[in-house]
Amino acid sequence: MKALWRLVVSGLLLAGTAHAEPVRQPYAVPPLDAPELAALGTYAIGTQAMAVDAPDSVVLSATGLVRTTRTIKARVWYPADAAPGAARASFSHVLPKPDGTGGPFVIPSLAVESAAPLKGKRFPLVIVSHGYNGWDTFMTWLTENLATKGYVVVAIDHADQRVVNPADFPVSFGNVLVHRARDVRMVIDDLTRRAGKTGDALGQEIDAGQIGLVGYSMGGFGVLGAAGLDYAPTSPVFAQLPAPARDQLLESQAAGKAIAARIKAVVALAPFGGSPPVRVWSEATLAAFAKPVLMIDGDHDDIVDAPGGVTWIFDHMASNQRNFLLYQNARHNVGGNPPPPEADADFSTREYFAEPVWRAERINAINQHFITAFLDLHLKGEAAKQAYLDVTPPLAGDGQWPLAPFQNVGGKPASADQPNFWRGFQRRWALGLEMRTGKPAAR
Repeated sequence: MKALWRLVVSGLLLAGTAHAEPVRQPYAVPPLDAPELAALGTYAIGTQAMAVDAPDSVVLSATGLVRTTRTIKARVWYPADAAPGAARASFSHVLPKPDGTGGPFVIPSLAVESAAPLKGKRFPLVIVSHGYNGWDTFMTWLTENLATKGYVVVAIDHADQRVVNPADFPVSFGNVLVHRARDVRMVIDDLTRRAGKTGDALGQEIDAGQIGLVGYSMGGFGVLGAAGLDYAPTSPVFAQLPAPARDQLLESQAAGKAIAARIKAVVALAPFGGSPPVRVWSEATLAAFAKPVLMIDGDHDDIVDAPGGVTWIFDHMASNQRNFLLYQNARHNVGGNPPPPEADADFSTREYFAEPVWRAERINAINQHFITAFLDLHLKGEAAKQAYLDVTPPLAGDGQWPLAPFQNVGGKPASADQPNFWRGFQRRWALGLEMRTGKPAAR
């Protein structure tokens, strides 16, 4: 009987183990079917919080506006001297539901909290700006992935005001318009100063001469502006702002020229500001913008208007090297982490992260691949990465890399030996994508 009892108990324990919730993979770790450059780099990474004061900020409220000091919070990921077995961080967040209740969830991480930055080497600086109502750990699929590859990555938490009723929206969105690009500039200014301080361990990791920006949605609006793509003062969007708020936006733009000059590359995922009713740039300004740009969007983006807005921005650029990656049959959610398991029981939470057709993990892996190629090219000078961006043919599904009868795909990524298939993608797996390219117009 004792032997039988031990057998039963063992069976129950094994059954319990089999049904235990699996350990969640950090979003920075690409899936097995990811294209080549999505793979993690070789650096262990640390993370820490930082904050920058923004004095004399114009802040809109329901009762008017005030001038105050805003505290801009951000989180940094960086190559670190972290032991392989050190405990990894995790990040908690609450996404309010439409009924006002909270939806808490946890974001797993690759990074070690407050790990010592590596000494003796400097890395390019990448500033990341989230979309409307996002937060600093909203894009860990990218921030942590890039840090493992030798970048210091800083994701700003812009602290957008949540909209509880329709009357809140003009105030909330107005503050986003005024603060987005200014926040990016102030964080860059702070970090480049730190890069020159010998006693600042994190600052000593930063190569202040190699700076890139990544922005999603309203973050795309912000990083393009911060990089020197000046907003049109006559835009109907800005005309709706109180005069002091509009003045601060334009004054910050004028004062930020020196910072804009330091920016070497911009990634804009589904950027706001191109659709006719909310257009914030002129055709002449777009045509003169000379910074390299990688744009990414879904061709059915109904939030920022992919055909009339994002495509309009790209098509009117003429002085820069540029690429535009389009996901066929995707909408706006091409920039955030995948839906957390906690969203499985609530559609309003799930739709905040997920796409109707595409797997979020697949989108993130493809984005990791192309953003790595783009930043390595422009911030690290790795000229060979150009081949990963200027893919042939423009429609991935038209690529040619035929299989022999009964041949297995095998997982090998396309190389120079497959010139008619997208570089870095596995055979048969480059599908549902379009890449548009442009170079400076001949003078």
